Amino acid sequence: MAEAKNKILVVDDSTSIVQYMRDILKNEYHVTTASSGEEALDVLLNYSPDVILLDVSMGGVNGYEVCRTIREKGVHGFVKIIMVSSGTSLKERLKGYESGADDYIGKPFKEEELLAKVRVFIRLKTVEDQLRDLNDKLNDQIKLRTSQLVDAEKMAAIGRYAAGIVHNLNNPLQVIMGTSQLLSMKNPSDKNIMRQRKAAAEMKKIIASILQTGAMESRTENVEIDLNEVLKSQIELLRSDHFFKHHIQMELDLQPLPPYLGIYAHFSQSFSNLMKNAGDAMYNRSNRILKISSAVESGDIVVRISDTGEGVSEESMKKIFDPFFTTKPLTANDDRPTGTGLGLASCKEMIESYGGELSADSVIDQGTTFTVKLPLPDESS
Repeated sequence: MAEAKNKILVVDDSTSIVQYMRDILKNEYHVTTASSGEEALDVLLNYSPDVILLDVSMGGVNGYEVCRTIREKGVHGFVKIIMVSSGTSLKERLKGYESGADDYIGKPFKEEELLAKVRVFIRLKTVEDQLRDLNDKLNDQIKLRTSQLVDAEKMAAIGRYAAGIVHNLNNPLQVIMGTSQLLSMKNPSDKNIMRQRKAAAEMKKIIASILQTGAMESRTENVEIDLNEVLKSQIELLRSDHFFKHHIQMELDLQPLPPYLGIYAHFSQSFSNLMKNAGDAMYNRSNRILKISSAVESGDIVVRISDTGEGVSEESMKKIFDPFFTTKPLTANDDRPTGTGLGLASCKEMIESYGGELSADSVIDQGTTFTVKLPLPDESS
């Protein structure tokens, strides 16, 4: 597909000059012409040039007035205006600049001079357009990030209240467990009492996991961490979710790991994000297997989290760790997975802060594996 040409508007009441400039520019640019100031303003209602070559002295609305009108309306962004005139005195040039012109070219001019000026301002216009687009994208990202931070603060407040509620559940749960135990002693063959005891024990385990994780994640200092225990804790928390508990098969292969010095929340949040991402990838699949393994390999702690999801396309794999990139909707009216595009980006940032690596391999219709590599400290250091 041919690259679109930059647009030039030539405005002059001399037919021969208009034709001369058109012949010079037409091989490189898309050229539109107008023979008066009034016609130029009409053309600009439906045409957005990159550069306007504007004759100063025209009957009716002259070049200065056209220039001022364009700048006052401000609808053509960074359009560049080059005034064209046989008068090149300082006074005339200053009047042109005051009207909003970017440059001046005197008649008669050489072909090379006209092309050189147009090329310079085309490059400048292109850069300014790119900067404007980048600024717009950054503003959109700032608005989104601000909204996410507000939501995160709300969720943090909810989390603090929830932690208090969970903590207060311990006392009534102890009563339920004690009563269930007494009932089972009097009625050892009653299956309903046994199911009640089992459910209460499972609830106690979930509460303990929530409270332990909350306590550990509130710490901001480096501590020696058992990464296998972090993985197990996050798995227990995920199993409190109905979808994970009843629809996803877990396969664990956790080999002994040495303690790792770091901030607990960095690893709990990273592993949680990777596991949740894997679960989301399997939402529409009939075969849902989440495989989690850990081992020491060639001087690194290696954690792999694999799913049997739909896989990620080659194009998406190039952007999978980019902030704000996601293949999931931001919101949904049902229980479909949603995302902000920040989970994997934050995982990568946290892992790399320890000199580690986070990578992904995916096969369409088979699944994706995320691999975390953390270098073990040099024993001699």
